[in-house]
Amino acid sequence: MDINWHGNACVRIRTRQAALVMDPTDKSDGFDMGRPSADIVTVSRHHPQHDYIAGVRGEPIVIDGPGEYEIRGLQLYGLASPLSRTEGEHGEQAGLPERNTAFLVEAEGLHIAHLGGGCAVPGADGAELLSNVDILVVAIDGDEAVDPEAAARTVRNLEPKIVIPVSYPGPNGGEPAGVLAAFLAATGLTAGEPLPKLTIQARGLGEEQRVVLLEARRA
Repeated sequence: MDINWHGNACVRIRTRQAALVMDPTDKSDGFDMGRPSADIVTVSRHHPQHDYIAGVRGEPIVIDGPGEYEIRGLQLYGLASPLSRTEGEHGEQAGLPERNTAFLVEAEGLHIAHLGGGCAVPGADGAELLSNVDILVVAIDGDEAVDPEAAARTVRNLEPKIVIPVSYPGPNGGEPAGVLAAFLAATGLTAGEPLPKLTIQARGLGEEQRVVLLEARRA
């Protein structure tokens, strides 16, 4: 299995059976996801940085809400997860929770959780389903409800073997090193140099928890 980061919360997972793009992003924050191909696209919430489906090549099946799905050898679970906001966008009322969908993907003996635009564990049922997660893709910045300390609490709660942080500042603003440093300090973990992609098999997870940094595409 290969995992690439395409900026913001967008990752592409490639297995032997299928390609999955999660939270495809536009270029508004300075990232450029390119034109990845996919058989499946998941959307955590309807926002240009999370639902730019037009930027994905092919004719993918799109999943944008809770439910259980089996597609091309991948088992997917969509889990409702609140995302608090104070500024209404795209018709939402300010101050009310906006729907966020976290996804669990089971493929090739691995369990990968992508928490979408948020970083909270999605309720009691979600916590049980995510209790055996191997790889956690978690936003560490970018939304008022998301910060490095909140993301670190979720990492401690779920105890994944591998943590992939996403949604930290892009080229248009912020200092990625500061956000990453705060996240790593809050988790007590260290990370090596960013990789172009993570290639992983179930037997290669290892026993020690680790943070894997991935290089993101830039506009």
